[in-house]
Amino acid sequence: MALADPARLRADIFAALPHSSFGRWPTPVQRLSELEQRLGVGQLWVKRDDLSGELYGGNKVRKLEFILGDALEQGAKRTMTLGAIGSHHVLATCLYARAHELVPAAQHYPQPVTEHVLDNLRALSTTRPELSLIGHPVALPFKIFKRKLTEWLSQSQDTYFITGGGSSTQGTIGYVAGALELAEQIAQGELEAPHKIYVAAGTLGTLAGIIIGCKMAGLATRVVGVRVVDRIVTNKANTLRLIHNATQLLREANIAVPDIGMGDFDLQEGYFGKAYGEPSELGERAISLAHALAGLELDSTYTGKAFSMVMERGELGELADERALYWNTLSSVDLSARIARADIKRDLPPAYQVFFDQASS
Repeated sequence: MALADPARLRADIFAALPHSSFGRWPTPVQRLSELEQRLGVGQLWVKRDDLSGELYGGNKVRKLEFILGDALEQGAKRTMTLGAIGSHHVLATCLYARAHELVPAAQHYPQPVTEHVLDNLRALSTTRPELSLIGHPVALPFKIFKRKLTEWLSQSQDTYFITGGGSSTQGTIGYVAGALELAEQIAQGELEAPHKIYVAAGTLGTLAGIIIGCKMAGLATRVVGVRVVDRIVTNKANTLRLIHNATQLLREANIAVPDIGMGDFDLQEGYFGKAYGEPSELGERAISLAHALAGLELDSTYTGKAFSMVMERGELGELADERALYWNTLSSVDLSARIARADIKRDLPPAYQVFFDQASS
């Protein structure tokens, strides 16, 4: 496949679609030499999207540039989204929505309560969000979930709904641009094209966007999503749906996109663990190793589990001849000052206090 001009394609996307620029681009690529040697990987690189923003980093920033750009274009005054109580997406969305003078609101569903989850809630409280608790959408009958969604959207004509994880069509476009940014770094000689890209696969917008962007750039790189959310959400059919929707939007903007099918990417099972948000033994070992040998901060829900695939496959000798790139989607922004000034009793609803009470008992 002939290589396209990724810089031109990326510029075309930003020129054609509404967006708000607040990310720090490009995020660096770094070779992880010590981890590479320890794991027996031919080459091991990381794409540092943990450094993508000032208020908050991680993969939500690329998505939110296009999502909030679209919201502002439509005249929204308020955003509504959903996620688990420790959701990075909810936190990032509320932080950047408030920074854009949009009122942030969210519906939360349960997950195992860890200190990391509580810190995310503390940081979230500083955005003065409108919050409420619901059952897990995976466990809700579709009719009930659809009714709740209709209720949320009818609360205000000025409300812009943002799907879980920011994995809407606009959010997916953010990672099309991200993959093209990586292709620019390859073209500039910062690294050779990886044989495979490994990334956490949850609500799938990140995965879908990287797949599209790599195809547009003409890279032969195989994109591997590592499933870290329940299969009813994280599956190939849902990935392909996002790919189709984003591809259609790009083509409507006169941007050429190759056809993409089920066989053009991988979705890897086996690293999810017992349940969403519950740490896995392999994931915790991967977190410790990445911190010790590369200074990377990973989490138990998403990035640690995804990196555990690279760790395990390397230790099994399966990556000895591979140029692998791990796409880090967790924020590394220090939120300690924001957490320290949080007033959870004032700024979180009473129903949320139970999470803190349980942790202290």
